[in-house]
Amino acid sequence: RRSIIIMIGSESAEPATAEEKSGDDDDQVSSTYRRKAHYRQTRKRGKIIKEVKEQYIRSDLGFGITYTVEGDLNESDVEDDDDPSNKLHREVDLVVGRPSVIPTVQNLLDRLIANCKPYALVVADTNVLLHNLDVLEKAVLGGDGKNISGVMPNIVIPQTALMECRSNRLTAYDRAVDLLRSVTRELPTTTSTTQSKQESIQRHCPILFPDQNHAATAILQKRQIGAGSFATPNDENDWRIRRVAHYLAENTKGTNLKVVLLTDDRASRQMARQESGSLFEAHSVASWVKLLEQANPQMTSSLSDLIANLATNGSRGDESADVEAVQYVPHLESSDLSVGMQQGKYQRGTFRVVSQASGGKDRIGSVTVRNGQERVAVALSNQLQCNRAIDGDIVAVSINPVEEWITAASNMTEKAPTKERAEIPLETAETTPADLENVSESIAMHTNQQNISIMRPTGKVVGIMRRNFESYSGSIYETANNEKGTGGGESSSGTTSDLEEREMIASVYEREHADGTSTCVFFPVDQKVPPILIRTTQRSRLMGQRIVVAMDSWPAHSAFPLGHYVRTIGQAGSKDVETQVLLQEHNIPHEPFPAAVLACLPPDDYKVGADMTTSSPRLDLRHLPILSIDPPGCKDIDDCLHSLILPNGNYQIGVHIADVTHYVKPGTAIDLEAANRSTSTYLVNKRLDMLPGLLTTDLCSLKGGVDRYAFSVIWEVNEDAEIVEVEFHKTLIHSIAALTYQQAQSLIDQPEDANDVQACAVKGLAMLARKFRKRRIDAGALTLASPEVKFVLDSESLNPTDVQAYALLEANAVVEEFMLLANITVSKKILRHYPTLAVLRRHPSPNRSMFDSLISKAKSKGLKIEIENSKCLADSLDAAQVKEDPYVNKLLRILSTRCMSPAQYFCSGEFPPTEWHHYGLAAPVYTHFTSPIRRYADVCVHRLLAASINVAPLPPQLSSKSYLHDLCANMNRRHRSAQMAGRASVQLHTLIFFAGEGAKEEQAYILDIDTSNAPSFSVMVPRYGIEGKVRLSIDATDPNLTRIGQEHKLIYKSGSNGAVSLQVFDKVRVRIWVRETEDHRRELKLDLVEPRLGKKPDGGGEPPMKKAKKSN
Repeated sequence: RRSIIIMIGSESAEPATAEEKSGDDDDQVSSTYRRKAHYRQTRKRGKIIKEVKEQYIRSDLGFGITYTVEGDLNESDVEDDDDPSNKLHREVDLVVGRPSVIPTVQNLLDRLIANCKPYALVVADTNVLLHNLDVLEKAVLGGDGKNISGVMPNIVIPQTALMECRSNRLTAYDRAVDLLRSVTRELPTTTSTTQSKQESIQRHCPILFPDQNHAATAILQKRQIGAGSFATPNDENDWRIRRVAHYLAENTKGTNLKVVLLTDDRASRQMARQESGSLFEAHSVASWVKLLEQANPQMTSSLSDLIANLATNGSRGDESADVEAVQYVPHLESSDLSVGMQQGKYQRGTFRVVSQASGGKDRIGSVTVRNGQERVAVALSNQLQCNRAIDGDIVAVSINPVEEWITAASNMTEKAPTKERAEIPLETAETTPADLENVSESIAMHTNQQNISIMRPTGKVVGIMRRNFESYSGSIYETANNEKGTGGGESSSGTTSDLEEREMIASVYEREHADGTSTCVFFPVDQKVPPILIRTTQRSRLMGQRIVVAMDSWPAHSAFPLGHYVRTIGQAGSKDVETQVLLQEHNIPHEPFPAAVLACLPPDDYKVGADMTTSSPRLDLRHLPILSIDPPGCKDIDDCLHSLILPNGNYQIGVHIADVTHYVKPGTAIDLEAANRSTSTYLVNKRLDMLPGLLTTDLCSLKGGVDRYAFSVIWEVNEDAEIVEVEFHKTLIHSIAALTYQQAQSLIDQPEDANDVQACAVKGLAMLARKFRKRRIDAGALTLASPEVKFVLDSESLNPTDVQAYALLEANAVVEEFMLLANITVSKKILRHYPTLAVLRRHPSPNRSMFDSLISKAKSKGLKIEIENSKCLADSLDAAQVKEDPYVNKLLRILSTRCMSPAQYFCSGEFPPTEWHHYGLAAPVYTHFTSPIRRYADVCVHRLLAASINVAPLPPQLSSKSYLHDLCANMNRRHRSAQMAGRASVQLHTLIFFAGEGAKEEQAYILDIDTSNAPSFSVMVPRYGIEGKVRLSIDATDPNLTRIGQEHKLIYKSGSNGAVSLQVFDKVRVRIWVRETEDHRRELKLDLVEPRLGKKPDGGGEPPMKKAKKSN
């Protein structure tokens, strides 16, 4: 966390007397040092402990502390960032600021920016920092068009307000600190005079006022305060902040400077007027913003739109008050929650959204709470029980009586209907929050008959401990516009259900107000977030744009949360804009690495090998034929391999992994940043790294022809690929070649040549990999499949020009086999030394219910799928062949993958050994060791392995199971988010491809047939890796239509064409085209071309079709 350290301790302070140090003499007002002691009772065990607080009072803190320009960094020291929205932040980072005290009133007046209207020094209250930082940042930093000066450049943040902000919301605290530390400059100009240069740099003056340590404002004893004793700590804090405003106003009396207290606390404004009269002004944010806008008519965007939309804001919190809405139970006060938790009535936990309808209704959630030493997920089965909680909120939940619990087999969420639009499918089954956080969803209960019943606890949210309100990207829904391009076989009424839901919500809540503002419904792209009601003066300008909206409040009377506009990202549908949106939707960290992280990197003249010492010896393997095999253009090369024949006839095999932990030390800024990011994210057109580029693509990348540090696993194996011995070493290697998969495959296929070192190494690896692979498959490892595709991008625009299927070679399997072997070998090693602290990866066995649909579909084609264990599934998939169409077998493997939950990271001490198993690999234990450049889990495993072989101590945090639990939960969430972001990027580029190429016809396979609702079926198009629903232009009551559910089949009799039959796994031909919707989304649509059923689609409004070549 960023922080500001006030140097208040001191060389100038007089030594405190023994009487003063005791803290008993409150009359020592002139003391520069105070010690206060009090006693409190601990929550868990009820122990009485003594707490001592030291307070330094100084008379030399003047009128606050501000940052001044000290020097510039080189442009090359700050990593480039393609996001134009980060331009201002990069300019700020380029300037080094130094804190300094403002000693006198004249110094204060010299520092302030005098050409602002009105000329005022604004003192911000805590509630302004918590809720209206967007207003402060815009008003102070500016950025309005070409004028980067703010309209309110002079601001004071009292220490009390900053510390209270830190206690309530750390993200707001970080932003407030950034505001205080900002020392902005313009881009280089031709100005030469000192005054012009100073004006080109200093555009605002944020000041931190250390009121708790300032001799003029510190509270030394309660009886000195004119207002008497305080009823609550909040009253005391409000008084402290008013005291700051009073002190500044009193000392600047007689100047033309106006001091303003900015607070949304009406009582505090009234007290300010009572205590200080007309010495300074007190304004709410809304009233002060109105004055600023009147005084600065040149502003091109409204500050009013940035004001937080709180229920206490009078006219700005009533967007849904007169609309019939869900009546939620009011949240309990914090004092009631504290008492209830001490009594065991309520449990504290993190709220997660399990599912939610597109309109924000039918929300289902879960809260992870403690159950003794274990954690359990409490189910919240409807939106009333979720009670206005937002994903990530820390909430208090009341557990329902056992009679209201549900059985473990109960599924609160019905199977989601197949979406109308075509999209890139998920590779595995959807995860639940409980899966990601490695917590149980059920508890074993003893019934009256002494039987054990597995039950899922249910509950309801009764209060919010800490809000997780954030900023979200999305669009305002337009109710007036009709759908664009609705042809292609659908009638004008054929809108999708989620669009109908959005249309209904927008029509109910949109309205115009007498003050010229409009209430709009903002729909976030993040499906876990409900619609947000915002009030804006620029509705027409925001239509068709992707915007960012901050959530502010959710009153009990409102069906939806309230928020405010923050900024515009850009035109909806633009590739760059939609890429920014998907990164925010999936919460992917994409900001430039901060200076503290970059400071951890080696210097520019660093040379690998120069820092090798006898105290930490490395095995020098630069003489071995080590090489890497990766995709073309790979820059972050994690792994290398080698193989050679030993004198005894056995083989030596080595897997060499980049030694990231040599550069990323535990607990450093770069380590904390990597732990937060947890993984690199790969989009179609860019890569977002977990570590800075110097490590990712240079020092840690095992490039050919250079020395690099590695962590190596070296086996001795015989000709039958049986392991004789294994060793683990920190090493120094020198890769002789960085091969692509195609180059490695050429070496495998070429004739034997004893003089070709590279060929001998690759051939030896391939021979052994075949034997290792056969042994794994014989043990039950699954060979699954994915419809993954790759794009060919234009070299200039980076727009897709073609879509191709991935061609997997034997070289791919060679690398995969030895990475698996290394991961399994390392998992056994770290588990042997740290049986309760090992970071492992588990893949739970699937439930039969997850496979029921696939088993039924396979049966309809005369195929049998068995899932008793992974070996049975593997064998039955091998046997499930259709001679006429081999692709059906690949289709079954793809669908089998979707019947399984994804693998998860976990700490070995949290699960019994029976649950460590990796189902897909048929491995008793498994971990990730081979990709530390792009996965933080591998970094943890490297540290565990280093401690296991006594080359480095185990970091203290890795000795805590609680820390490892939270770390694994974060890694699981980040890993899933990165997968979803990558999928969304593929979806975006698929849309761009078809929007540019026009409609296309292509072969598809039927995956499912709707035998109960409107005639339709879902298909997969292997050529493009997309899936979607195809609606038939046949009425459900048509007597010519016959549907056979057990056979997943429909038959339609149509005059001259006779009977046409469609069954699951049949081949059909479809038309793929792009449609634009009312909320500025583009989506792929599929229409049936062959065989023809019913009337031909009219195709009105769709793009011209370009026929693709037919596939056999």
